[in-house]
Amino acid sequence: MTVILKEEPLFCSRPFRWFEVTQVGGRGNVYMCCSAWVSKSIGNLMDHSVADIWNGEEAQEIRRSILDGTFRYCSYSRCSFLQTVSGPVSRLKDVKDEDLKKVIQEKLTTLPYGPRDVICCYDLSCNLSCPSCRTNIIVERRSKKQILEIQNKLKTEALSDAEFLLITGSGDPFGSPFFREWLQTMRKEDFPQLKWIHLQTNGQLWTPKMWSTIDSDIQQIIKSAEVSIDAATSETYSKNRRGGKFNQLLQNLAFIGELRRGGPLKTVMISMVVQENNFMEMPDFIRLGKRFDFDTVYFSKLLNYGAYSEEEYKNRALHFPSHPKHSALIDLLKNDIFLDPIVNLGNLTELI
Repeated sequence: MTVILKEEPLFCSRPFRWFEVTQVGGRGNVYMCCSAWVSKSIGNLMDHSVADIWNGEEAQEIRRSILDGTFRYCSYSRCSFLQTVSGPVSRLKDVKDEDLKKVIQEKLTTLPYGPRDVICCYDLSCNLSCPSCRTNIIVERRSKKQILEIQNKLKTEALSDAEFLLITGSGDPFGSPFFREWLQTMRKEDFPQLKWIHLQTNGQLWTPKMWSTIDSDIQQIIKSAEVSIDAATSETYSKNRRGGKFNQLLQNLAFIGELRRGGPLKTVMISMVVQENNFMEMPDFIRLGKRFDFDTVYFSKLLNYGAYSEEEYKNRALHFPSHPKHSALIDLLKNDIFLDPIVNLGNLTELI
């Protein structure tokens, strides 16, 4: 993958903090960033310990690519942080974290500490079957043994020192029986260093009743959430979030909004995967975020994870210049509403 770097040297903290366990290319594969944004796995948790993977040769090679400024394993076209120099990506001179400053000064590729951010993407179970992700509803009961083996390894080998836990980028934390039970049985004393849990969800099952099943000490460290929606109208929602009910979503967004205003949530983002059937709703999607006083409205390109044929993908993915509605998208992005501070155009930034 080729990265077009800015004039000033950049640094990305992800390979020095991030431990993402996925099912991409085989359940248990570990990446140091989103698996769709980086071209190299650093090992498989089914075969190796967290420590062996974290400081293994593959991990060191990716860290080296950041330290030498090439970012050669990163995809500029997919990574919104590289396009906008935000989040984990910053100018080298702006790095403030003392551990990372030491990494840069001493060019460390073997780290004296373990993963700080643990990302759980190894269970595809979800209550919806969104076309951008899958062709049918998946609940991975047949893979229970593998999923619980990975989960136990994370508990015993990764989470004793981790500060941040994300559940989940591969399904839904409440739609998965395994993630749901983990959240409901988790106790703060088991993970003394854990300061922040992020939930990535479609929002359909995040009801007051579901929230009440989580221990209050764990509730207090669930500090952020992303709700993936992909629509601003009931009609489009029914197409892009198959199995979901728009009215139920709105009720749950109101509840999540209460958790944002009164705590414990410190930030809430709603997200839309932009495609041919929803791009004209982008302004209304921004208004939806403002309606509930959410912090960020995030947009991203449609990627093909295998759910589409090549022809269908080309018909849907209007970020490609060859798409007949590509120019309409470019014109739409000139609307002043996209200048609102809550808007993050993600990897669509390169289009403006």
